[in-house]
Amino acid sequence: MGSIETATSIPQIGLSNEHVGILGDTLVDSASIQEANPLGGAPEDIQRAYYDGVGIQRPIPEVDTVTVDKLADEEFFYQTLGTITQYTSFLVFFQHHMEKHGCKETVNKYVFSRSNVAEKTLARLYEGAYHPIIHLGLGIEFQQPGIIAEALAQAAAHDDSHISTLFEACEAQAGIAYPPANPKSLIQLLNETRANETIRTAPRWEDFGNKMRDGVVGRANLEMAYIASQFIVKPEDLERRTAEMNSVCAYMAGASQRPARKRKIDFFYMHTLTSSIFFSVLIKQDWIKIEDRVRLVEWKGRLDLAWYVVSGSAELYEDAVTGYHNDFSAEMGWKELYAAVNKEHDDGHVAKMIHALKNGQEASRPFEEKHPDMFLVKGEMWLKIARMALDTTKDWQTDQKFVNFTGFDMGWKIRPDLA
Repeated sequence: MGSIETATSIPQIGLSNEHVGILGDTLVDSASIQEANPLGGAPEDIQRAYYDGVGIQRPIPEVDTVTVDKLADEEFFYQTLGTITQYTSFLVFFQHHMEKHGCKETVNKYVFSRSNVAEKTLARLYEGAYHPIIHLGLGIEFQQPGIIAEALAQAAAHDDSHISTLFEACEAQAGIAYPPANPKSLIQLLNETRANETIRTAPRWEDFGNKMRDGVVGRANLEMAYIASQFIVKPEDLERRTAEMNSVCAYMAGASQRPARKRKIDFFYMHTLTSSIFFSVLIKQDWIKIEDRVRLVEWKGRLDLAWYVVSGSAELYEDAVTGYHNDFSAEMGWKELYAAVNKEHDDGHVAKMIHALKNGQEASRPFEEKHPDMFLVKGEMWLKIARMALDTTKDWQTDQKFVNFTGFDMGWKIRPDLA
């Protein structure tokens, strides 16, 4: 069996035996398997990617056939959103709907139709540090209906960190604002969030895992929405603005270091980066209306700003990237990085980072020279961040591969190993 056959067969095993990524960071199964494939993974590497994730997979709950049937009613569907125990019901419902109507019609109805259900499902695709929309992008990129069904089920069943409240406030603010001739760049807006004391201090360390819900949305929703709503994408600028988002996410991940400390990439900034590649996929889907593709990227950029704040509005140091060097990876190009990461025991995050960085380099290249203030990552910097991604995770235990909340002093104090 070759690599493609292995990659496409294993997720079907996963659909039978486990469920992925409902709470926290358990999206490993299909994601890490599919990431090993475009990085040149051999069949044994893809098998390794699967078995690396087996330990944190969860048994699929029994199918509630009564609920599956009732989900066809939109009011019942709406009321059931966010019920984690109904993940399997949502999964089977979407599988059946796709069998009858096809993937594209199912996605358009339940994500992009602007119905009450679609609006909530779309927002929930961004929940869980972007994991459902990462899954959706993987399913669309590799034409895997089973993975698309998983993505929609994850979104429908996921708990709510109130990011829909932020999205709604952003759209309300954008709707009353005078349309600017030249919308602000994403990096400019990022700097504005850091300069705003109400926003910067909204998340507190003692919020722990609820810094988005209780901090950014809970304490600074209107202030955050005022700035984030200014990330506006015109249809004619969709490709450039998507590439700009890719670049800013890469810059956040690579430049958010602490002077005099060992290099370590923030866990949440990493997710803004790993998810970015799939928007490059989604904007090319002509079966999605252009206004919905525009909205996808606007929401991504706006939420990236919120995640920047969640992790403490870290100061970003360009020389942390431009001056990066490690003897182990110094001579590695993309091909060598792909080969190295495929041999690592990884839950898919590092592979996705390197894949996203290579995509970002290619997507940004046409715009970097003309828009240098928008595209801070350029040239060799893409490769240096990719090397950093490998070097700072290689041979580390899974829970030590990244630093959490890098902009908070406590995020580094609890990691004496990085002194």
